[in-house]
Amino acid sequence: HNWIEAPTPTIAVPGSPALWSAPGGPRQLKKDSGLIYIAQNAARHPDSPLEPLFRALHITNPSFDLRSIDVVTDRNNIRKLLSFVNPGLSSNGLEPFTIGIEVIKNTAIFCREETKTHEFIGLHEFKGFGHEFEKAYTKGRVTGDTGHHRIIAYRFGDLNFIVRHETDGYVATTLQASSSKGPEYDGLSGMLASLSLSPNTGLSVATSAGSKLRIRKEGEVVPLHSTLEVKTRVFHKRLEIRDVAPQLRVSQTPKLVRAYHRNGTFQEPEVEDVADAIRKWEQDNHGDLRKLAALINKILSVAKELGGSMVMKYDTMGDKLVVSKVAGKKMLPDDLYSKWDDASVETAAIPGESSTTAVEVADSEPLAGASAAPVAGASTGLFGSPDQSTAESSKKRADVPFFDVITYSVEHGFRHFFRRMPCQLADYRVFCNSLNTLAVDVVKQQRLQDVVRELKTGDDDYDPLERRAIKGSKAGARNAAFTMLYLFLVDESLSPARDGTVAYNAVLYIVSHGRKFKYRTRKMVREAFEARFVDTQTANGLGQVADHQLTTGRRARHRGNDRRGGRRLLVGL
Repeated sequence: HNWIEAPTPTIAVPGSPALWSAPGGPRQLKKDSGLIYIAQNAARHPDSPLEPLFRALHITNPSFDLRSIDVVTDRNNIRKLLSFVNPGLSSNGLEPFTIGIEVIKNTAIFCREETKTHEFIGLHEFKGFGHEFEKAYTKGRVTGDTGHHRIIAYRFGDLNFIVRHETDGYVATTLQASSSKGPEYDGLSGMLASLSLSPNTGLSVATSAGSKLRIRKEGEVVPLHSTLEVKTRVFHKRLEIRDVAPQLRVSQTPKLVRAYHRNGTFQEPEVEDVADAIRKWEQDNHGDLRKLAALINKILSVAKELGGSMVMKYDTMGDKLVVSKVAGKKMLPDDLYSKWDDASVETAAIPGESSTTAVEVADSEPLAGASAAPVAGASTGLFGSPDQSTAESSKKRADVPFFDVITYSVEHGFRHFFRRMPCQLADYRVFCNSLNTLAVDVVKQQRLQDVVRELKTGDDDYDPLERRAIKGSKAGARNAAFTMLYLFLVDESLSPARDGTVAYNAVLYIVSHGRKFKYRTRKMVREAFEARFVDTQTANGLGQVADHQLTTGRRARHRGNDRRGGRRLLVGL
């Protein structure tokens, strides 16, 4: 989408980047001056900076399934998190930053927040030639626009991302080149490649009663492999690929213009294809990218446990990344939340808790408790390659709710279902139906009594012969807790008269062992039990045990926080 200069927030969809059109020979330019946008989406539409992303996405591709997406974000947020992992990968080092977060169903949306969204460069100030260079060397393709933002989708680590980023321009290609799906071609652009709207269709239309955003249908989608980034430098300060590779990697931008000047005089620059150089940078920095993937996984786990709206802040004084729940307005207009299958916007908040827990984020080792899955290459798209098997796989994923949660958790253990699912019993019912659709064998011919025995494998024991403690398998016990929840929701043979006592004792065991079973596990197993077996008196008894465990667990976490060192991700509940 392109932002349009107008008194009311207005975008053109699908819009278009500016066309690279370099004048021949040297060119003298004046320095940048006047109004410069730092975060144009927030500057022009402060009520909902992310709304244009979702409006553009659903106008150009109405059938896009947001349920398959784990993270929706601007590129800038990912770059900030990468600088947290390794400050050396940012030209400015690690600076304080803030990112707004909201959880909707199984998706977390990250909203860029800046202390100022624009600035005014005075006549006697010097801040370079970058904006004047773009005016001189590119031609706008949308009437009255002030910048183009591209939306791409890809897989990073084990997560599916939608990323929005500003695009400086593109190089003209033939129709054949535009339609060929090269190694940098992204799946979302592939679905939109045939879309072209002429300027005379550019009538503004209101999006919804609750939105101030206006939309003008105009522009043409260009292929990802033709997009470029522009960088200007004084001639004696050479720009190395390593200085710009993180930015290009996050947005999968394959072309770069490095323009050098002497006192504002630019020689004719060339457009470089740097896709191979970016892949080389990725290989050289594979360890940091693994840490980035693990950090984002950790943030998502925390965000989904908190639920609703929150803010993530980093300050250099404390050297901590802090996630805190906040009471504030929603990030999107009400009608957009229905895009997540008309489900409730509210997600799992933990009632009655106000504690802080700390998760250590190591500087030189993988994150404790976080999956450091291999990072997908720059050419990996969310929808894969365009062969038949991949198309069928994508359709299957779109048709089965929580497909990605199932794929990950079947490989890593059923306990991960609790970590990745919203805390709503209705979602777990849908989820269990998806497991049955995919023929996932959760029970493995176990009866309820067998599952109860598995729960106890998490207990430590003492071997008198070896005179030492034998550690229990907490992972096995947590996997068994999900199997029990599954039986409560799916197994019609369970009888309150025959199985009620065994089930109650098992749930009481889970609820009363707060260190072994996390809050989400205790909450969902209890709710599934109550839905199947419980009367009011039994529910109150379990509730009292649960409340006691939450209180004691909170105190224990406070004591544990004081003993931890290093850079930490602090979670405010």
